[in-house]
Amino acid sequence: MRHDLFIAGFGGQGVLLAGNLLSLAAIKEGKNVSYFPAYGVEKRGGAAMCTVIIADGDVGSPVVGNPSVAILLNQASFDKYVGKVKKGGVCIVNASLVDCSGADRDDMELYPIPMNDIANELGDPRMVNMVAAGAYAAKTGAVSFESLAEALKKALPERNHRFIPANVKAMEAGAASIFPR
Repeated sequence: MRHDLFIAGFGGQGVLLAGNLLSLAAIKEGKNVSYFPAYGVEKRGGAAMCTVIIADGDVGSPVVGNPSVAILLNQASFDKYVGKVKKGGVCIVNASLVDCSGADRDDMELYPIPMNDIANELGDPRMVNMVAAGAYAAKTGAVSFESLAEALKKALPERNHRFIPANVKAMEAGAASIFPR
């Protein structure tokens, strides 16, 4: 089993936290992981991206040229990276900020999810990344929700542990957007 993921957005959307969280959840499950963050010097507002590889076996390079799954959180990332998603792959898109009509791809699964809207309905606009992580976990099965919830204890500083229940709700909402009840 091997899952490779590319997450891109702008600084402040929690791109790196989402990648770190998924990595920690996979490690908790005893899987091998490569997590490779990258961001612009501006941080907030600048480009932010990361790759996450989760595997049962060895993980070689952290570079993913054509990911099986991409999570694209803003229009600039969508425009730049949607063409890189592997044929037969999955693209999970923040439809609150992205117009997907420009995607001329019928060789991949496209999941436009209004992540900002969902996060706002839950009461915290910063939860976009948790909605995305929940959607990814539900779609791929790369990590379990139990591991994601447990990994929040390591991914978040202790002073923010009081927000773990809200983060879990956001992940559940993301999963429900992939597989509505």
